[in-house]
Amino acid sequence: MSETNITENAAGHEKFRKVDPNTGCIYYLYPNVKLGKSPTIFQNAIIGFPPRGKEIGELELVIGDNAVLRPFTTIYAGNQIGDDFQTGHCVMMREGNQIGNNVILGTNAVLECNNKFGDNITFHTLSCAGNATLETNCFIGPHVIMLDDPHPICPKYKECKGGAVVKSYARIGGNVTLLPGVIVGRDTLIGGGSTVTRDIPDHAVAAGNPAKVLTTVQEQKCYPGFYDVPYEWLDGANL
Repeated sequence: MSETNITENAAGHEKFRKVDPNTGCIYYLYPNVKLGKSPTIFQNAIIGFPPRGKEIGELELVIGDNAVLRPFTTIYAGNQIGDDFQTGHCVMMREGNQIGNNVILGTNAVLECNNKFGDNITFHTLSCAGNATLETNCFIGPHVIMLDDPHPICPKYKECKGGAVVKSYARIGGNVTLLPGVIVGRDTLIGGGSTVTRDIPDHAVAAGNPAKVLTTVQEQKCYPGFYDVPYEWLDGANL
């Protein structure tokens, strides 16, 4: 069934309507969805919607235990999502994504196709990624854009640089743009408003347009004096 036919035949989709017993909210659950234990689902979430060119139920969607899906979240079929997944309002996830455990997608966040997120990821409000790889324990601030096509709209973009790679424990500030194929190293800190055009080494603090390495995370100071160095409380980061 084409996407046009799906839209025109919206009334037929009422058969996928469900009511969450915990919230009392109406949502839509399509066939071939494996939804784990103890989900909490809010108003008008759409779970397992078929991607363009695919039939209803053709692709499997797997969501682990303890998911929290807030109002107007849309998750397409063809994704694999781990335990303790949370979405803010109006999150949209296309197909082909692999998402680990304890991942949070903020309000109005968008995951285009074929992203790979490890465990313990915060992907904040209004951020967007396509073909990106985030390892583990990454913090992505609000309105971060991860691009995957150096020459839009090249028909060979999927065979070109691909999306950004963000290594474990990286922290990316708000309004940052990562250009296609860049690698943001482990335990890095990217200043808000930066445009990352080249790879950033491990433990670096970088900022600017284009982003340049300014110092290292280990050389940063905790200005209120709560800690000897920032992030010493973050187990495993400064290795």
